[in-house]
Amino acid sequence: MPYSRIRESPESSSAAATFAVAAALQDAWSQPFRLNPRQARMAKLAERLPKAVVQRAVQREIQKMGLDPALASYVETERIAQQALRAYDGAEGPYPAVVIGASSGGAAYLAALLGAPLLPSYFLFSFTYAGDPDDIDAYHQFGASIIETILANNPELIAINHFDPVHDRLLIAHVNHVRVKLLDLPLAYRRFLRERLAPDGVIFFTDCTYPWEQYRIGERHFFQVGGLGGYDAEVFLEGDPELDDWLAAQGSKHRGGWRLADDYPLITTRESEWGSWPLFREAVERFAQEEGLQFKAIHGGSPEDFSALAYTAYLWEARLRERSPQGILVECFNTFNPTAALRSDLLPLWLPFLCDDSLQ
Repeated sequence: MPYSRIRESPESSSAAATFAVAAALQDAWSQPFRLNPRQARMAKLAERLPKAVVQRAVQREIQKMGLDPALASYVETERIAQQALRAYDGAEGPYPAVVIGASSGGAAYLAALLGAPLLPSYFLFSFTYAGDPDDIDAYHQFGASIIETILANNPELIAINHFDPVHDRLLIAHVNHVRVKLLDLPLAYRRFLRERLAPDGVIFFTDCTYPWEQYRIGERHFFQVGGLGGYDAEVFLEGDPELDDWLAAQGSKHRGGWRLADDYPLITTRESEWGSWPLFREAVERFAQEEGLQFKAIHGGSPEDFSALAYTAYLWEARLRERSPQGILVECFNTFNPTAALRSDLLPLWLPFLCDDSLQ
């Protein structure tokens, strides 16, 4: 069935957070990247092979992981919500709380400490594509045809075509990233909250306001250039000497940032990967009021804020239980394991990316 082939991209930070929390609720280790025997053998060989050979092998694996663009017509809000909830099939309720909103490592650690499922509000799909990682217009045209199909079938979604020629340079030559975000609570989420949340439970909404400039292609269709890590939105759009030097080192002839040729308006809105959508928060709060459930928003201006909050929460939990922290567990992007912190006396410090921003 085509529906069964619709899956989130394996590098999705949102999916990683969901699976990590689901594992923690069952006191199990999170394994975000499951390798088949052939991939495991290749990983062991990689250290001894020339860099160029390893890069070609990685490119082939990226090409294989992409979704057939024809599957765009099978993307359905309810199905992707049900797929996310399957992560909690083995976990027992009722839960004292549920965390929903912006996903991140910090949000995952908070959810795990609370013994609460994390329900994702956005989903990343990577569609098979072949193009120049500096050709922004070709990337946009390809992604627009996919997004038009998805949005026509799902009025409760917005979609962002995410083009990052720095952090995702190797990826976007082979896949086209489309991230969809919820505008309303899917029926599957409503049913989960009614059945699995304790009567006196709390819905915590992670409200990340991290901003970024995006092209507004349509009412629910956006295009983002770049993302968190090293450069701000203006540098991605306009370029600067440091970025040009980096491009030269990559063997690229492109200079001067990346802008769409068409004159779409640029707006400052919530960032594609880390920002929560205001209309979705309103929908969740409205549902809580209708169901007589407690609703509490956790605010943060960046994903690092939620990481700092989680670190502090684990520190206070250790003090309340009169335990002495023995160290810090530093993890990054989509590789993190709340079970490790919960089983130990290590304080979790999650970084969104390997970049100066997170280091500071």
